[in-house]
Amino acid sequence: MESKFFKVSALTAAMLGAVAMPATAEEMDVSSPVIQEEIAFFNDSTISGNVNFWFRDRERGNVDADGNNTPKETNLNHGSVFMNLGFNSGYVADVVGLDLVVYSTWDLFNDGGTGHEMNFLPWDRTWDTADWSKKEKGGISVSTAALKFKLGANANAKLGYFQPSVPSALGVNWSFAPGTYLGGEIGANFGDLALGLVVADQYKAPWYKYTDEMRSYADGEGSTLYSVGLRYGFGNGMSIDTAYANLDERSIAHFKFKATTEGGFYYSPQLYVVKDDKQYEDDYGYQLAMLTSWAAGPYSMRLEATYTDAGEDGNWFAYRPTQGYGQSNGAYEIWWNNRSDFNHDGEFAGFASVSRDFSDIGATGLNAGISGAFGLGAEVADYKELKEYAASVFASYAIQGGALKGANLGMHYTKYYNDSDAPNWTGYTNAFQDESDIKVTLTIPFSVK
Repeated sequence: MESKFFKVSALTAAMLGAVAMPATAEEMDVSSPVIQEEIAFFNDSTISGNVNFWFRDRERGNVDADGNNTPKETNLNHGSVFMNLGFNSGYVADVVGLDLVVYSTWDLFNDGGTGHEMNFLPWDRTWDTADWSKKEKGGISVSTAALKFKLGANANAKLGYFQPSVPSALGVNWSFAPGTYLGGEIGANFGDLALGLVVADQYKAPWYKYTDEMRSYADGEGSTLYSVGLRYGFGNGMSIDTAYANLDERSIAHFKFKATTEGGFYYSPQLYVVKDDKQYEDDYGYQLAMLTSWAAGPYSMRLEATYTDAGEDGNWFAYRPTQGYGQSNGAYEIWWNNRSDFNHDGEFAGFASVSRDFSDIGATGLNAGISGAFGLGAEVADYKELKEYAASVFASYAIQGGALKGANLGMHYTKYYNDSDAPNWTGYTNAFQDESDIKVTLTIPFSVK
């Protein structure tokens, strides 16, 4: 079904072209305001992109009928290539511009399961019939194709295929490309106060080629998503961020307080809430979080904690306006990169990380660190308490010279342990058994203009 937002975008683009184009060659006076606006559209534009390589080898275990661990088996094992090219224009009459990003991805090899998220799934849209017996397929898609508007000195807007950039409860799924909403947004800034409204009726994660209608549940009907948000800075290193979004019978909201002391210590208590009477027995699920970070010389440190209430035993919490995986995302800031989401009902979880920049000892561009996470307290009938923990080592190197100057080489290795006797995705419906996981990446940015 063709979206009304796409029709409006196409019509607006046609009108913009008709207004900006001179009637005849004789009228193409480069000193005329119309031609100057066209020149600004291109002269103030940028064209850039990335070539990225992603290699991953993940093994996962399980438990047998007696709850004993079984040997690990290949879960994901693939090498994928990603390329994108983006055009970000200047503004015609300092009012209207265009952002366009296309990307392509394919697998060099795939000896593991389907669903590794770095290539396109064998089906093209969210609600197409899934066939997990097939492997990912390469292809091309659009992540951004949006008109952008300056609405006076204090307001801005987008219309088309876009990623939310104004205060809202909405985020996107990521691979090397972001997910994409089809709709529009408008934002306004008044000093330290920023307001935002987002409306969309389609979405795609980056592992789908095309957007599809948004449903709060798979058995529901397509509906329109909207979100309103507010950010306010107090001018003393403190700010608040709050937002609300609704899609049919499901709503989400968050409240975040953020502060940085004069000594550079950052802290942020946060609350995420989902209202959904189908998923949660008391209608609501929520997650409390505390995020902190600070630096000391070449060292950077993070210390974070969460507590989850997901309404009933075994259930889990995900901050997004759709219930299903990959159908949307929320403005969620917690990312520990230690495999588990640590988000089951009743679970208390913690995370710590320390990394070092080695530039001070002559290794410019080299950064390395360790991190760890744990979760405990979730319980379901018939299985032991969920006690899960993981440790990671990681390193990155920004290449300083030669043909690959500016590229970044990264490595991340995780060992994850689950001490419960519950099989994968059983009892604890968002939990799996022991894993080992290694990721190696090479990202190569380039600029055409």
